[in-house]
Amino acid sequence: MVIAIDIGGTFVKIGLVKNAEIVVKTAIKSHPKIDFQNTIKDIENTIHKLLVANSVAQKDIEGIGIGFPGLVDSIKMKVLSTNKKYDDSLSFNFIDWAKKTYNTSIFLENDARMALLGEWQYGAGKGIDNIAMLTFGTGVGSAVIINGKLIIGKHFQAGNLGGHFTINVNGALCTCGNLGCVEAEASTWKLSELLKSDPRYSESLIEGNELDFESLFKYAEEGGELSLSVRNHCLEVWSAGVINQIHAYDPELIILGGGVMKSANVIIPFIKNNVKKHAWTPWGDVQIIQSKIPNRSALLGAYYLVTKNLKN
Repeated sequence: MVIAIDIGGTFVKIGLVKNAEIVVKTAIKSHPKIDFQNTIKDIENTIHKLLVANSVAQKDIEGIGIGFPGLVDSIKMKVLSTNKKYDDSLSFNFIDWAKKTYNTSIFLENDARMALLGEWQYGAGKGIDNIAMLTFGTGVGSAVIINGKLIIGKHFQAGNLGGHFTINVNGALCTCGNLGCVEAEASTWKLSELLKSDPRYSESLIEGNELDFESLFKYAEEGGELSLSVRNHCLEVWSAGVINQIHAYDPELIILGGGVMKSANVIIPFIKNNVKKHAWTPWGDVQIIQSKIPNRSALLGAYYLVTKNLKN
């Protein structure tokens, strides 16, 4: 049995995984601005409940896999850098925590890489060894596999910063410090500003709903002038982000994930059309598809990482 954990900005997903099947999973509200120790305590309490409810003894836990929303040293199992989430996690000792609390090993990796591992082994990328994945949500995450190997880099950030490629040199300042990033131009945290900074904006625009992409796509479909304009801006930004990934990493396949992909029926055809017009791929067309196991990919990726490392 493997304990798989996906620490997100809104929720922490926790599952027990055996033989590449999720036995049980749950999610708890995350608090990325509060002391990371509080999040760990919540995780411990939830794991305890899952173990008891499913009659799993601590001795049966082979290992723990954690996907974390930041730059991660996957050799020393420590967080290297964060971006406005769990900023005090840099001093947390994951190895000691796993040993003292569960008497087991732990394998830490960036959350986007965990999701890609899950899709590669069990989802949309199965059987393909050259893949780039972008996740559109609160921010924009990315991960890359080339020739069947996860791209890590000397400083553990290779393939992870697809959301921070500049697509507008005169663009907004991003939380990462760069200008005109994909994330700074079109992400959930940017959406409210995109709408409210437009003179056409009014409080009645979304009829009291939250300023989210689901509402944006809905009102754009209904012909809302501002909604349509902002939606198309975001689609252009995401297309540029995908093209950057294609030019940087030469993948056969692009997988798109994240909450925004509830509108995949609009997003994927738009991006495919832009890629066909603007990407330099004389060998042929890159496949562009939606995540196949979006709610399970990071948990299954954590399971794969744990079992692969223990085997090796």
